[in-house]
This record gives sequence, structure tokens and C-alpha cells, in this order.
Amino acid sequence: MNRAHDRLHALFGEIAALRKKAKAEGVFTNDRELLECSSCGLMEDVVSGGLLITYRPNTPIRDTGLRFRELRGGRFRCPECGSIVREIEGRDAVKAKSRKRKA
Repeated sequence: MNRAHDRLHALFGEIAALRKKAKAEGVFTNDRELLECSSCGLMEDVVSGGLLITYRPNTPIRDTGLRFRELRGGRFRCPECGSIVREIEGRDAVKAKSRKRKA
């Protein structure tokens, strides 16, 4: 049993390393909900290939290159206006996930 535990522990380490590498390359790892700033409207989306983008409402969907900065407690800072943003929850999360937009 100890051997299986060690193999499982090593596998979890590999998964964590892959997730970290994916995030560094701009891939959305689906470990949280997409964000939308209620102050300025900047929002996240995921395009084909899994890349995370941000765009402004009422404009053609093009990546701004801006990224929300993660803080503690499920909070993020909007890179556009500096507001504190929480992960979208409940019904809003379902709407956000169902967005099908082309980049």
C-alpha cells in the first residue's frame, strides 16, 4: 500500500506541474469560474485551444492582453480599473460558461 501511495503522490505532483505550466502559457485550467468586473465590464472568456482572454463589452472580441490578478479568498483585482472582483457564482456562472464567442 505504501508503494501505491508513493506512486499516487508522484502523479499528483506531475499534474500540479502540468497545470502550472499550462497557466504560465495562458491556458485556462478550469480551476475557477470566469471573471467579469462589475465596475468597468472587462470580462474573461476562453477561446478555442483553451486560451484565456479578456475583452471589453460592446467591442469586437479581441484579447486585451490584460489579466485579472489573483488575491486571497477567491478575490481578484481588475487590471483595467483596479476594482476587486469575486468569482462569478450561481446562475451567473452558468451564463458565463454558456457564452460561445469567436475570437
